[in-house]
Amino acid sequence: MIWIHCLRLAPLHNRRVAARGAILASTAVFVFLTGCGRSANTPGAVPPPVPSKPDVTVTFDGKRRKCVVALPSEAQGSFISCSDVVPFVKDQLRLRSGAVYDIRKISDVDEAEIARVRAELNGAGYRSIGGSRE
Repeated sequence: MIWIHCLRLAPLHNRRVAARGAILASTAVFVFLTGCGRSANTPGAVPPPVPSKPDVTVTFDGKRRKCVVALPSEAQGSFISCSDVVPFVKDQLRLRSGAVYDIRKISDVDEAEIARVRAELNGAGYRSIGGSRE
């Protein structure tokens, strides 16, 4: 408060210089404080753990060359083309992004197709429970 009182008594030129100094000082303090946050290479929030029970299971059937998509509450799933898994999960099952999926295999399955479907599911925001199961 003393320096503010002194500014009132100072000539007009000195007041302008002091005002510029005050603006410069407050800007420097602002820049300093914004730099006090987390750095870019510091790990952020840890993603939530993947639950042990999936929200949907995708089973690749090598004999029929189809995929079976099932919710945990279903005894049987729906047989669909493996290229339609993501639209089916989004539009028909209406699972939100972040839901967890599991992949299973029956008999001889094309691994490239599994990798493609897994990449599409991940790209749509779904999370894998782990590796493929037979």
